[in-house]
Amino acid sequence: MLTFDAAPDELRLFLQEAEEQLQLLDQDIVLLEKEGTRPELLQEIFRAAHTLKGSSAAIGHKKMASLTHSMENVLDQLRQGRATCSTQLIDLLLESLDGLRLLKEEVVTLEEGEFDPTELVNSLHAILGLTEGAAAMPEPPREVGSQLSLGEVISTDDTLRIRVSIAQDCPLTAARLLQVYLEASSFGQVVSSSPSVEAIERMEVGHSLEMVVRVSEDPEGLLKAIETLPDVAEVKLSGLAGRDQPSTLAQEGVCDFASGAAAAESGGSAPAVASSGSSSKTASGNRVNGSGLGKTVRIDVSRLDDLINLVGELVIDRTRLTQLGGQLQTKYDDECIGDLGDTTQHIGRIVDELQESIMKARMLPVESLFNRLPRVVRDLAQRIGKKVDFVVEGKETELDRSVIEELHDPLVHLLRNCVDHGIESAEKRTAGGKPEIGTVRLSAMHRENRILIRVEDDGNGIDANRVRATAVKRGILTQEAADRLSDQETIELIFAAGFSTAETVSDVSGRGVGMDIVRTNIEKLNGSVSVETWPGKGTRFTLELPLTLAIIDALMVGLGNETLAIPLVSVVETLRVLRSEIQWINKRQAIQLRQKVLPLIDLDQALGLPSHRGSLDRVFVVAVRVGENRFGLVVDSLLGELQVVIKSLGRQVGNIPGVTGATILGDGRVALILDVPSLVKCMLDEQSKGCAA
Repeated sequence: MLTFDAAPDELRLFLQEAEEQLQLLDQDIVLLEKEGTRPELLQEIFRAAHTLKGSSAAIGHKKMASLTHSMENVLDQLRQGRATCSTQLIDLLLESLDGLRLLKEEVVTLEEGEFDPTELVNSLHAILGLTEGAAAMPEPPREVGSQLSLGEVISTDDTLRIRVSIAQDCPLTAARLLQVYLEASSFGQVVSSSPSVEAIERMEVGHSLEMVVRVSEDPEGLLKAIETLPDVAEVKLSGLAGRDQPSTLAQEGVCDFASGAAAAESGGSAPAVASSGSSSKTASGNRVNGSGLGKTVRIDVSRLDDLINLVGELVIDRTRLTQLGGQLQTKYDDECIGDLGDTTQHIGRIVDELQESIMKARMLPVESLFNRLPRVVRDLAQRIGKKVDFVVEGKETELDRSVIEELHDPLVHLLRNCVDHGIESAEKRTAGGKPEIGTVRLSAMHRENRILIRVEDDGNGIDANRVRATAVKRGILTQEAADRLSDQETIELIFAAGFSTAETVSDVSGRGVGMDIVRTNIEKLNGSVSVETWPGKGTRFTLELPLTLAIIDALMVGLGNETLAIPLVSVVETLRVLRSEIQWINKRQAIQLRQKVLPLIDLDQALGLPSHRGSLDRVFVVAVRVGENRFGLVVDSLLGELQVVIKSLGRQVGNIPGVTGATILGDGRVALILDVPSLVKCMLDEQSKGCAA
């Protein structure tokens, strides 16, 4: 069993921040290959590696610190222009990231894994012709003169004294101080520090670090870099002896330098004078200024989930209060009843605002998901020998974190499909008059209370005739049935289980499970998938998703004494149809709706409930959308729209085909929430008799 020099809370914080830095490195290294050695990008990558090295060294994870140290050496060579950004180098850096993720798992399991970074470390050094041996735990940088005390420093015009304070509630104080030290060393020479590096490594520290740094880069950049580190509460800079005039930073209001000659000569710390133009930083990461102080707080996701559940209960009770108030006002004519109604309305507004605020707290930019995908596209394109430009748009679009977590696999499948099946080889593209490099575009946008995510390529599109032939060959359709399909209906077959146009099975495609997984997973989220294609020009997949899965808008319908909820996102329209208009087409009931056939599904039969409609002349039909197809659900009555809270059916009930969950109505009754895609699929299956609940 592995042990680390940190408490459990510190390890949890390390894991959170390590994953953030790994995602940043993953994204930026792929961008580095695309854009070249842009200084700002290299500096961001270098700092992320710095941070990982510092935090892993602070908890005593020597293998992880060793690998990040070697990556840092390579990045430093790139930064100084002593190395070129080759494909081989990028491959090694990305392979190192995969290794770091394996090493990070050792902190989760507290068990030593099989991965040994020695070979990777040596490869990183070999690619630059370096000779250090490499797998040993790296020592933090010791600059010339670092043995001097703070009072013995020889002052020069480019020497600064920096005092950094760490937040009092920071659980990883030593790690944070080491990060600060490493950050400062990336901007210049750390002449001396208090506490020393050795003391930081032994975790013999307080909550502050004072350094004398001979700055080789812009001091303002150094200040900003330190300020952005986690848990840094305050940063103060001052000059040493010989700085008779304020620096440009002071004139610009960034910081005010005080002469520290007296303190330097006496061996003490020079006082850092913070004037009205000085710069400091709070633990929240925001600058202190006259406009006030902004704060952020880390909160466990489970607490947000608990809040959502409590708000859901309030929504149920709000509905109940509204119903009771309406009944009382109808039955009694009393002033108190009117006051009760006003109070109920006010509570309803407050609950709505509370619900909206909690929902916003759970919202995250899809950037956290999108940033993991350039690596997927890059690796696949290299493996199959294609040239692909991956463009990402709308990363700032916000979505409920629970939805984001479920989107990774569907998007990976769609992107792999675009690269493998959509984008042609460079030779074919050139022969067809297209640019040699294909484009795959991923975008996100809001549309009312929904979010649209699109994955598109400028490849060869989908050949409907080839899809028909493949469906017949694989036994998915008969030739007669395939000939009756329109081109759009044919293209929908790519979502069928077992369908693939690949001639051979590989680790990339050919098993016929990718697109089926996409549709299944998206429909589980009460979303939909549609596809558009233009032969020779490209294909576009559109995912339409709810903003949240906790509370949804639903159409309430009646079946005898039962009330059911149909997610409003699936509803196209409602109809009242004469029984005489219902016809039998291909052994299924259907009606003609605006020159198109609308197949009907009797909900009584689908859910195994007795019918109560008898010989009524008219029936109610709810037209629903499943992919690009339309179906009609026959019900007894339409009860109106309602905002419902989704409750799990629990292990005792289990999964019921056609049902996604339940909700509690205002009168305390339970109503099932229909899973429309699953219900339709079940009823269209030849073994649909086994689907009745």
